[in-house]
Amino acid sequence: METETTKNEAIVAHEPQNYVMIKVQAETQAFELIQRQAMMLSKSTLVPKDFAGNVANCAIALNVAKRTRLDPLMVCQNLAIIHGRPSWSATALIGMINASGKFSPLRFVLDDDDNPTSCYAVARDRESGEELKGEKITLDMAKREGWSTKNGSKWLTMPGQMLRYRAASFWSRAYASDMSLGMYTQDEVRDFAEPPRNVTPKNPFVLPEPEPETEEPAQEPTKEPETIEAEIVPEKKVSSKKAGFALDEMIKELEKEVNP
Repeated sequence: METETTKNEAIVAHEPQNYVMIKVQAETQAFELIQRQAMMLSKSTLVPKDFAGNVANCAIALNVAKRTRLDPLMVCQNLAIIHGRPSWSATALIGMINASGKFSPLRFVLDDDDNPTSCYAVARDRESGEELKGEKITLDMAKREGWSTKNGSKWLTMPGQMLRYRAASFWSRAYASDMSLGMYTQDEVRDFAEPPRNVTPKNPFVLPEPEPETEEPAQEPTKEPETIEAEIVPEKKVSSKKAGFALDEMIKELEKEVNP
């Protein structure tokens, strides 16, 4: 009796360890599968630059595709990294809501079809039949929030389209946040977020790095003045007899001039 009890206790003690090992093995296999799929996606020419050649970003896109039950290539083509934040395209977000089957297709109500200044999105819950109305977005709101004052803002060139996109993103966060996974749209990230700045304080005890020494241009060697050897002409020697004869002749010439 004691022997059977001891065996049963041993089996129970080993069961959790075996379960943990099986779970670790399954997670390892799943990770290796995602890694192979991400490697294939990163080598494709159909994915955007944020995913081309980047296995880690492709693995994250595969994780998002699994959580949203979307095609991985569709996720890569509609998920952009802006200022370090993943964000959906507004058209993809509208398509996910309409294709979910939970709601009627999104409708956009404008105050003026020709020159709109406000818009809100509305859809109906298919299960309860309730009409779900989103927040109204206005051009005045865009101006006060600073969306339309940024350089290259599309709020000035296509206000109607931007009103629809912003109304859809606000509606999705209010009624279908599970589809967007809490992520903003690309236009929102460009309007809300600023490029990251380096706010690391400088350490006063760290000496600044010395500036690289600039090499001075090599100077040409100065040429020494050329020395010209002078030719020494030997002095002609005149005999004393010739010198005396010449002196006598000069005296005679002078006497002639004085006493003609």
